[in-house]
Order: sequence, then structure tokens, then C-alpha cells
Amino acid sequence: MTEHVRAFRGLIQAYFQAFIEREREKTPKFVKAYQAVTANAAKISWIGFKGLAKRASRYVIAEGTDEIIEVIDQHVVTTGKEGEEIGNALESHVVKVTDDIIDQFSKKRIEQFNEAKLSLDRFRESLGELLSVFEEHTGKKLPFFILIDELDRCRPPYAIAMLERIKHLFDADNVVFVLSTDTKQLAHSIKAVYGSSFESERYLQRFFTRTYELPTPNTTQLIESLIASYEPDISKWENPGHKQDPHEYLTKATTYFKMSLRETEQAFDILASLTTIWQYEFPIQLGIMYPMILGHVRREEINDFTSSSWLASLVSESPQWVTNDVKRGRDFSDRHEVNTVSAWVKNFLSVVRTTMDEANRNGYNMSDRDVSFTVRQAHDIIQREYRARFGNVVNEKARSMVITYPDLIRHAGRLSV
Repeated sequence: MTEHVRAFRGLIQAYFQAFIEREREKTPKFVKAYQAVTANAAKISWIGFKGLAKRASRYVIAEGTDEIIEVIDQHVVTTGKEGEEIGNALESHVVKVTDDIIDQFSKKRIEQFNEAKLSLDRFRESLGELLSVFEEHTGKKLPFFILIDELDRCRPPYAIAMLERIKHLFDADNVVFVLSTDTKQLAHSIKAVYGSSFESERYLQRFFTRTYELPTPNTTQLIESLIASYEPDISKWENPGHKQDPHEYLTKATTYFKMSLRETEQAFDILASLTTIWQYEFPIQLGIMYPMILGHVRREEINDFTSSSWLASLVSESPQWVTNDVKRGRDFSDRHEVNTVSAWVKNFLSVVRTTMDEANRNGYNMSDRDVSFTVRQAHDIIQREYRARFGNVVNEKARSMVITYPDLIRHAGRLSV
């Protein structure tokens, strides 16, 4: 019995076993139908793969012996002395896989195939009867739904085999399979088995009766949902720009950084963990922390604070992301200016690369200079951290805690992701 049949049989057993134990005496008809389903499932070993083994074997000859053995193990299950001898020969690289050898396997399986085909018909009939009896005795309404998620992440031969099993085993009344998958990726995986010229999209159409495409997630609702779920202390956050709205910042970051749903959930999980353990009297700088977390999720180098770092390159790709800021001019009047988040990040990284004492002194010297809001805010942030950590004491060697963000992220990431 293949792993797919075992999986489906186990699914049926897991779902209906509790009902059987509870209602065995009351529902002999159901028990009989259940036994018929499982008995016939055990006899179905490789039906549905009449042409698969040969086509796949032809393809993998050029790829190496290990792949050939895998195809034979999966699709033409070897038993007995002959199978063992062929397997040993393949491992020794002394046998060439030809159509004759593959056909020998097929001939030896003719009787098993005929028996499996008969069992398949009985399986479908008994499964339909099983579901009808179950509906009658429980009040649960058919159809019976089976959800399979992320099939595109499976090995290509396994994904193909799974689709074939579903089509041949469960083409029965009142059974509906719902497959959640990246169809383009799945089609690409199938080409890895049958070749780049294989029409994998058309091949998939024979399995799917209906196709539904999920809409792109609403990032605003997604961020609001994550904040509501984790309930982080947002007073510990500070985001770039004059307007302090972490909801808006995280929403735009998710959009401009082109973060997937999975990346957003993983990044927020790490951010929430870091927020929980943050016990300092100065805030987490979201403009550095959040994109750095994304870099960790994407396995990027996040220790680099230079102007050519991955982080600097990431924010440079979104020049349209701007903030409407207000600064106090030398004549003490408010001036409105539009700044990019990219400029804020780069200016802040420049300040962080120096010691806090130097950044603090330079910040005070800016009081009579007409500098941009992003530069002034970067120095102001370092000054506030400096005062919170050391008060009026001069510390010439201390560096900003922002330097430790990569280590904090990696530690929290191991706990969260």
C-alpha cells in the first residue's frame, strides 16, 4: 500500500473511529460499510499510474541512479527477489533502465492491477454508502470535505501522485477535496518531472473542477488583526516621521516592502516578542527594527549598518514612501516638509555608527543650524536614549542599543518562528 493510500485510510479511520466505538451496536450497517472501505483501500496499491512510471523513468535516467530508484520505489513498488536484485543493481550503477525493464515491472503487476481496479470500484461504492449511513445517523449534512493545504510545497513526484490518487480513489458522490495551493508553483514543479515542454497547466485542469483565487489581503486589516491578537504595548514603539501612528507605519511597511502574508505574520510575531521583553525607558525604533526583522525572515545579512547595507537598499526601493513632517526653524516658526522614509533610515544609520557621546554633542550643535527634519530627529532619538541610560554622566564609548537589534532579533526569531 502506498503512503497516499495509508494517509487516506488513516484519515477515514481517525474521523469515523470515535463514532464506531460509540455507536457500534446501534449502527451495524455503518460498521459494515466502514469495514468495506478500509478493506478495499488496503488492496489499492498503484492504480492510476499506468503511464507515470515509464514517463518519469525516461526523464530521470539523465539525472542519476538515486532518482531512478526513487521513481521505482514510489510508482512501481518492488517486491520479492526480482525487485531486490534490480534495486541492488541500480545502486551499483550496472543496470541501464530501459523500456524492457520497466515493462517487466508492468507485466508482473497485471494481476495486482486488475484486483486493485475491482477494489477501487468497491471502495467508491462502500465509501458512498458509508457517508450516507453516517449522514442518516448523525444528522451531519453531506458532502464530506477533505482539505489538503500547500500541496505545491511537496516534492514534485509526491504532489503528482497525490493528485492521481485523489482523482482515481475519491471520484465518488458526496466527497469533495479542497486543495489550497500555489497553482503556478505546482505547475512549475510538475515540469521538473516531465520536462520544460510539458503542458503542466493543462495537465492540472483534469484534476480541478473549480478554481477559486483568494484576493490579496488587505494590509490595514491584517495589521489591525495582528495588533488585536497579540496586544503589544505600542507605547514602546516609535516610528519615523513627525506623525506617530504605528498602525499606519506597519501597514505601509508591509506594502512597500512587498511582504507576503507569511512574512508579515512571522515578522510581527518576532516584533511582539521583542516588545514584551523590552524594559528600557526609551522606545524601539520601528523604522530600523521592523525591516531588520523582515531581513532576518528572508535570511539576509542584517548586521551591516553602512550606507550600502541590505537595509539601506531595501528602503531605497520605495522612494514614494514619504512622511509629512514639521520642524522648528531658526526663527522659531514651524516649517512643513516632505521627507522619504528612506532618508530617515539612512540618516539614522549614519548617527548610530558613531558613539552616543559624539552624536549627542553634534545634536546640540544643530540648534542653530537649518538641517532637515530627518537629521534632527535622528540626533534627538539618540539624545533621549543617552539621557535615559546615563543621565548627566558622560560616556564616551557607549553605542546605541540599535546596534544590538540584529542579535535581539535572531534570539527572538529562534523562539518565535
